[in-house]
Amino acid sequence: MPPSTPHESEEKVSLTIPNECVGMRLDLALSRLVEIIPSRSFAQKLIDANAVLVSGRLRRASWNLGEKDIIEIDLAALRPPPTIPAPQSIPLEIIFEDDDILVLNKAAGMVVHPGAGVPDGTLVNAVLAHTGYTLPSLGDPLRAGLVHRLDRDTSGVMVVAKSQKALTELSRQFADHSQLRRYSALVFGSLVRSPRVVETWHGRDPKHRLRYAVLPEGQGKQARMQIKTEKIYASGMASLVVCELYTGRTHQIRVQMAHLGHGLLGDALYGPCAAGSGSVAMPLMKDKQLWTGVRAASVRQMLHASVLGLTHPRTGERMQFETAVPKDFSALETLLSDVNP
Repeated sequence: MPPSTPHESEEKVSLTIPNECVGMRLDLALSRLVEIIPSRSFAQKLIDANAVLVSGRLRRASWNLGEKDIIEIDLAALRPPPTIPAPQSIPLEIIFEDDDILVLNKAAGMVVHPGAGVPDGTLVNAVLAHTGYTLPSLGDPLRAGLVHRLDRDTSGVMVVAKSQKALTELSRQFADHSQLRRYSALVFGSLVRSPRVVETWHGRDPKHRLRYAVLPEGQGKQARMQIKTEKIYASGMASLVVCELYTGRTHQIRVQMAHLGHGLLGDALYGPCAAGSGSVAMPLMKDKQLWTGVRAASVRQMLHASVLGLTHPRTGERMQFETAVPKDFSALETLLSDVNP
């Protein structure tokens, strides 16, 4: 069953504990479940500020969560970010750069732009320091140079616009979906190998402010992608799936894969406790030794933006950039591969 929300207001949000977080420290669970809480240290500050309750009581950051616990977070404690982001010297893995575009491999754990709870330390802060000048934006300086984004714990290839021409042209490409975006995902269970197109209606989960969901037809926005199974691991307990996005909705791959009953490994928000995912996740979760290893290895959702194709905004050249999956992703693949008979 999906996490429910016993009570919510404009200032507070409540979360039940997904299976992946049972027995986990409170501060670690908060950083896993809430994208606007960027780290355990930030979660500890919220806990120390009495902004977090566990089943109605104040608990320490080291509190081990139980299956029936409910976390309540006071969102008013998340301070708004500054109006203009400051340049910060943060390492970037650059794939390609010229006067118009910057293509890079975003590390998992890096927030793309400042927002509530994340005033700095983001990719935008790092890019501003790298370029040495202010980048164009679509009316929001906190998103300087951005035409798309990746979730905090999703790794992979991104493009940033360095010129106004690039911002305008790349924004058009992302709006009309003429760019290519291909992701690698490790999911519970096995799917048919032949490619298939998934089409749903997408929007905020009406019962859970921090999640998105598949909505009834005609509600929200249309979400469309193609999926193809590349490998099947551990006698069908998990699979490597390639997802090609035709639209770019927030959390789209995570939501649609959970809707299909094949949530992403490591995804505390949409994983095996999401609607339809429980039964297909059970074989892996019942193998205690393997499940312990999987939980330890998948400290984030196993999703990597592996391919980005676009038309250069000035030259008109069609370009394609690819990045290999990071070490944590490949290590989990190895772990699962070793289980095959």
